[in-house]
Amino acid sequence: MTYCLSLLCREGIVFLSDSRTSAGVDNITIHPKMRIYSREGDRVLCLLSSGNLSLTQSVAALIEEDIAESGSEGTLPCLLNRSSLYQTVRYLGEKMRTVRSLDGPAMKDAGLEFNSNLILGGQIGAQPPEIYRIYSPGNAIHASRESPFLQIGELKYGKPLLDRACTFDMPLDEAVRCGVLSLDATAKSNVSVGTPFEVFCYEAGTLEVRRRAVLEENDPWLRSIRDGWQSGLIQLVRAMPPPPF
Repeated sequence: MTYCLSLLCREGIVFLSDSRTSAGVDNITIHPKMRIYSREGDRVLCLLSSGNLSLTQSVAALIEEDIAESGSEGTLPCLLNRSSLYQTVRYLGEKMRTVRSLDGPAMKDAGLEFNSNLILGGQIGAQPPEIYRIYSPGNAIHASRESPFLQIGELKYGKPLLDRACTFDMPLDEAVRCGVLSLDATAKSNVSVGTPFEVFCYEAGTLEVRRRAVLEENDPWLRSIRDGWQSGLIQLVRAMPPPPF
């Protein structure tokens, strides 16, 4: 299991993911779940993945093959030459269905579920930044001003904080803090989610990859955010009125 999320803000988009892959309590490994594709001055796209690692890696391999075959001329369809983010999402849905057709029957025979989910977000040209969640069958939904975040993977532990604090109008730095706290809350409650945490903060209109970080378990900033949140929660509980009995 893993946990990835993206927050859509007026100033841009924040993408976050953990890096833990679990095949049982005695088989924990580290695999990045965030991939960034960009052409400076044209588009910046961030892809987050959760679910069966072999399936998400197969989708990524098909994406890379298409980019290589398309070349600088961009004559063949690929992730980096679709006319809009929606068309890029449709392209990714086709790749999901291709992998399902190749691996789905064998997985079904083995009693395994075809489990793969993606978040794709970013900006193309002067079009507004967007984020989409792409499901295993290849269909998708998008975030909005009213519902400005999307999650995949082990999402239930980190969702309450986002429901209370995340808004479209929040500054990007505040969105980063909320996202990291959501990740850390999930890691605290579920052993299948853990550091390193990857963070990419895309500033709307730049069409550049500028603000990106990998937070290890002993990262001083992560530790200060974690400790400050925990001590703040304890202080808030202690400051609340006593129960009416």
